[in-house]
This record gives sequence, structure tokens and C-alpha cells, in this order.
Amino acid sequence: MSRPNWQHQTTLSKIPATSSKPIVQHSSASASSTTAEVMSADNIKTEEFKLCDAFFKEIPPHADYDESMARVKSFIQNSNPVQRFVLVTSGGTLIPLERLMVRYIDNFSTGSRGAASTEYFLEAGYKVIFLHRAKSIQPFARNIPPPLETLEWEGVAAWAVSRDSAKVRRILERYAKHKASILYVSFESLGDYLWYLKGISCELNKSIGHRGMVYLAAAVSDFYVPSSEMPEHKIQSDTKPTINLALTPKMIYPLATIWAPKAYIVSFKLETDSEILMEKAQKALKTYRHNMVAANLLTTRKTTVTFVESTGKVARIDNPEETSDIELLMIGFLRDRHSAYLDANS
Repeated sequence: MSRPNWQHQTTLSKIPATSSKPIVQHSSASASSTTAEVMSADNIKTEEFKLCDAFFKEIPPHADYDESMARVKSFIQNSNPVQRFVLVTSGGTLIPLERLMVRYIDNFSTGSRGAASTEYFLEAGYKVIFLHRAKSIQPFARNIPPPLETLEWEGVAAWAVSRDSAKVRRILERYAKHKASILYVSFESLGDYLWYLKGISCELNKSIGHRGMVYLAAAVSDFYVPSSEMPEHKIQSDTKPTINLALTPKMIYPLATIWAPKAYIVSFKLETDSEILMEKAQKALKTYRHNMVAANLLTTRKTTVTFVESTGKVARIDNPEETSDIELLMIGFLRDRHSAYLDANS
């Protein structure tokens, strides 16, 4: 495993490492085009705000939303005044095709990165709000063997615990140590996820401020079926169906500028083409104005992650032998960057 080293990117200005806002360099020769680009970006963001508002007006929160948010507020309030918090989002979102849902479109994600990251955030001293897809991979439980593999049959009325029991015991000890520092909030649909993302991030911003981090590891659907296009009952199979999908509004910009402007926000960018990965990561930072993008390729996501910060700095983390989870290095790195961010805002 290698330690990450910062490298400067020339496409973004080298502002102090603790600043939370990216600054794009422009030459004086292109001032008019720059003004046009800024105006265009502002128009796009204004439109995104309108789409976000329309989404929340159209899609209601989950029936358990108020109860879950009450648990979130209690969890945050029952902590010491210097405690750090992180909202970890994990797993995929599904898109109902009917109001009385029988069929749906799912965004595949096991939730392994979010679950592993949660464990290492806890060990780094954070309290974690784990916003996860129901029945996705869970922290600590992810490494426990299936029950029948931990027991061995030795005859009538005799069971022996297998040699995996020592591994299970270590996992249970870690869980017992940290269980009071984690709050589980589950979702299934895209609407549930986005309502919780908005509500929890707003609460973190209000109560925790710069001590809060948002770690966006969930796989969010790019499309959804608007309520106005959704049938009430099961889609019948005797005719060819027509399904009209709408683009999911980009929520990172309101997250970074309205819901939780004080929080340290980390998003993920997954690509299959290495030629466009860094360009996409830098574009996301300039567009959404958050703090960090964790960029990775589909084929090497378990061994290599490149962090691109809004300051223009880049750090690559490699774990080629996979002797331990790469998330261990990732979270250690993010803890240090969050510390620098806190120092700058203290």
C-alpha cells in the first residue's frame, strides 16, 4: 500500500489547501468567452434548482421520514461539542414503474464501498449516519461468514464452532465498540434517498457545521418515472409498454451551496475510460462547487482511487496487493483533509 502524494493540476488554480471553493483560471484574452461561460453555468444551475424543487413537490417523502429524522436529530444532539460526523450514503436506488409497485428499475450496487468506509470512519473517530439501501451490504456484517459455515456437525445434539469463530469474535468486538456511534437509516426508492439526503445534510449543517462530512458513495439513478407518467396499477403484459423517463435533477449543487455549505463534501466519479476520468472529476468540482471527487475506473476501483480536490490538488492511492481494504487508506486521507478544512474554518 502506498501513501498518497499531492500533485498540482494546472487546470485549477492553486489556492490554499483548506479552501472549500474551486477557482477556475481564465486568461484575459478570453474574458468575453469566460463571461459567457459563467452566465451559461448560472443559467444551468438556476434550472437545476427549479428541477430540484419540482422533484420534491412531486415525489413525497417516505411514510417513516419524520420518525427517521427525529432519530437523526437525537443522534446528533447527544454528542460532545467537538465530535465529527459523517453522512455515508451507500447502495443503489430503485425506480418504481407503478404507484402500487410491482415492477421497478434498479440501479445495481452492493453497497460494499459504503459499508467498508463506514467501519473506517468509526475507527477514525467519526460518528456515522449510514444512509443505506435496505438489504445492502452492512458494516461489520460484511465480513461474517454465512451461519452454516461457522458451525460443524459432530453427531446427535452436538455442534462445534468452526475455526472461523475467532474471526467472528473479532468482528463482534469491533461492532460492540462502535455500535453507539452509528445510526442506520434505510431507503429503497430514489425519492426516499433524496429526501433523506436533503433532510440529514441540512441537519448536519445546522447542528454540526464544519465538523460534518458528506460521503456520497450511493449509486443514484440517473432517470426516474415522474408521478404524472406513472400508472396506478401493475403494467399489463398484453401490449408493448411505453415508459417515459425523466432525468434525475443533479442534487450536489444544492447540497454544497444550500443544504450543507459548511460540510466537507466528497462525491464519487466512476468511469470506464481512463482518458476522460480526470476531466470529468474536475468538471464536477467546477460545476457543483463541493470539496473533493474520488475518481476511479471500473476495472481498478478496488486497487486505485484518485482524489481530486477543489484546490486543484490530486492524490492517488494505490493498494495493488489488496492486503487490506483500500477504504482504510481512503478514510485516513479524508480525515486529514477534513482536519485541514476545520483548521481553516476555526
